Amino acid sequence: MDDTRAIRYMNENKIHYSVMEYPENGPVAAVEVAEYFGFEDSAGRLFKTLVTSDHKGGYYVFCIPGAKRLDLKKAAAIVGVKNLQMLKPDVFEDLTGYVHGGCSPLGMKTKLPTIVDESALSWDTIYLSGGRVGLLIDVEPKVLKDYLDARFENITKE
Repeated sequence: MDDTRAIRYMNENKIHYSVMEYPENGPVAAVEVAEYFGFEDSAGRLFKTLVTSDHKGGYYVFCIPGAKRLDLKKAAAIVGVKNLQMLKPDVFEDLTGYVHGGCSPLGMKTKLPTIVDESALSWDTIYLSGGRVGLLIDVEPKVLKDYLDARFENITKE
């Protein structure tokens, strides 16, 4: 079993999950990963984890369906800041403990405010990164609320 920060977090907190693996040198984009597994609704159930920053040193995590784009204006309004930008790569790994493409909202090095697109609530379980490229975990959306104090909001572009 993989020993990623996300897997350790799930095990330490006795959270039920399942694991799915795909080739690390295979699909890259969330939509491609969803297609690789033959998921229904393309990437609607596979959520990507995005980390943003404001201009005052605040950091925020957003989980959105793989086929969608984060609406930075909506996201900024929800977290109460003027604007947001995607986190710079040189800060990303130190802050999260993960690499780009393998970032999970679970088990981050630093607990950050987490907002999940409300569409997650329409699924019994959703797929998230398991903490490295090539690893997905399948969890109930309520896990994000219960363990990360995540909020569910409309944060994607139409």
